[in-house]
Amino acid sequence: MRLFYYRFVLDICFGSCLFPSLLYLFLYVNFPETFEPYRNLIVTLSLPWSNLAAARSIVALSITTDRVLAAYFPIAYRTGKFVMSMWIILTVSVGFGLSEELVLFEFCGYELNVPVGCRVLGCAVNRCFFRFWTLHKTTIFLTLAILSILLSIRLLLWFNDKNATKNSQITKANRLALLDTIVVLIFDFSPSLLGSLSMTASFFSFEVVGPYIGVCKATGCAIEAIIVSTFLISRKPKQLKKIIVGKASMSTKNTFSVHTK
Repeated sequence: MRLFYYRFVLDICFGSCLFPSLLYLFLYVNFPETFEPYRNLIVTLSLPWSNLAAARSIVALSITTDRVLAAYFPIAYRTGKFVMSMWIILTVSVGFGLSEELVLFEFCGYELNVPVGCRVLGCAVNRCFFRFWTLHKTTIFLTLAILSILLSIRLLLWFNDKNATKNSQITKANRLALLDTIVVLIFDFSPSLLGSLSMTASFFSFEVVGPYIGVCKATGCAIEAIIVSTFLISRKPKQLKKIIVGKASMSTKNTFSVHTK
């Protein structure tokens, strides 16, 4: 469950980094003559939220993988054979996000010089980085899709099995992971896939449909925040009730022991 909290923090940071990029884009579209000399800001403002999006994809993959292992190998999972260290996941996600700068400027030899008329990150970078960006997005999200299908099948068989013992907390975590994956696939993978087609299909270009990638990602973050918040709020009353009941039972025992003495 701690990964969901980390994902929630990443969503907040992602939205905070995305807002300046969208604000600059809005000003650039409405006042092109004023902001044309500062078009290199497209890369400067877009890389932070792109890094966070890459880190979020690793966390989403870790959450779904964890739930699939728990669903298919419950005994081994409970004994700790498939325990993934939080610090390793956090380190890998942050490192993967920051690797975009390394690939862009070192391996792809990019020089910061945005072409005239370019308004989005896709046309601002070179083809080497664009291929890397498309490849790692496609690989991660296809893996997410396969894992979500496996998790859905397992949950469907689980719910239809009357003899299976169901842990409510595990069931909620599985549902939350499945919902999280669906949101990622719809609002993160689909816009990125359409954005990669903009090079060959002008219909998906920024000039035709606007900054749909950033807007869809922000919408997905908002939906994930609502889902996670609803789940956490629904847990607190039950936990509070257990605490109250436990304290009441202890008080009753203490009172009974005093009277008996």
